[in-house]
Amino acid sequence: MGYRQLKPFYPQDMTKKKGWCLENVARGFHIYGVKSAQPSAKVDMEFNRAKGTLHPMNTLPSNVAVPVYVDTPSKYEHIEVSDKGKFWSDGVVVSRPSNCFGWGEWCNGVRIVEWVNDHHEEGFLPSRGYWKEGDTDARIGRLADFMYKNFPAYTKKEALGNYFGKNICASITEFQRRCHLEADGCVGRITYNKLKEYGFKG
Repeated sequence: MGYRQLKPFYPQDMTKKKGWCLENVARGFHIYGVKSAQPSAKVDMEFNRAKGTLHPMNTLPSNVAVPVYVDTPSKYEHIEVSDKGKFWSDGVVVSRPSNCFGWGEWCNGVRIVEWVNDHHEEGFLPSRGYWKEGDTDARIGRLADFMYKNFPAYTKKEALGNYFGKNICASITEFQRRCHLEADGCVGRITYNKLKEYGFKG
């Protein structure tokens, strides 16, 4: 399966106002009536990070248009759009940026894309799409058992059980760091797929 476009992208409707990149992108996605939902590209990026929907660039989807967050020399974050291989910045096609923080599923408080799970993911991940600290479920217990058995160097025995507490969270965070994933301690589609590469069956 893959990502599904929820808000179509119309590059011809982007404005070209310098310094207003978030508004330019929002207009391209026809996000109206929420002009002040996010005050800046940086806050928009952190909104995605807090939701667990800021993803590494090596997972950039090729079938949908998504916002991409770019670090600039002035240290003011910039937002562009990746649209099926093309990158749009303030209404103009540009080369692929090299200094990106990642891409997001949300823009200016509106969801742009969503992941359509395959049956196996639906069997392990909860309905919201990821496990986080504070959750309790037997599936977390299976994950904890796997981490303790396969990664004992950084998984404490206290991580065992059905509760997604600080110990299993720390173990997952270290796993993500070593695999060069976004190290947020949550288990969503990307981390789950990486765990499957190491033999996790869910």
